[in-house]
Amino acid sequence: MNRNYRQVYAILKDIGLSKEEAVRDFTEGKSDSLSSLSDGEFKEFIIRLRRFQPVPTGWKPSPGDAQRKKMIGLARSMHWGRDTIEIIARLDDWCLKQKFKKKLNDHTVAELGTLVTIFENKVYTGYLKNIKG
Repeated sequence: MNRNYRQVYAILKDIGLSKEEAVRDFTEGKSDSLSSLSDGEFKEFIIRLRRFQPVPTGWKPSPGDAQRKKMIGLARSMHWGRDTIEIIARLDDWCLKQKFKKKLNDHTVAELGTLVTIFENKVYTGYLKNIKG
């Protein structure tokens, strides 16, 4: 078994324990060395450590992220560009011509809701009608 010691040390740092303390507690005082653990014990040790690891409070999407992604997805399906950068540039142009006259990322959640509705009901529906027609 390939042991990931870096993972163990990262979890221990999050928990605030030393390796020796954690191994001693796990082995009920018999050892304080990771290398003395069998592969099965090592696996169980990591599982137990993870239970005490705090939940990360990292990145959260910005407000309106879902609406922007929906518009990008619709624009992608209409072939508005070869990649996301081109699609966003074209969406920015479209947004600047609308009521609020701002680029896609500059809108509030409420404004994005309005834009998504317009985009779905007029632009995307028009695109679909032209395909069928």
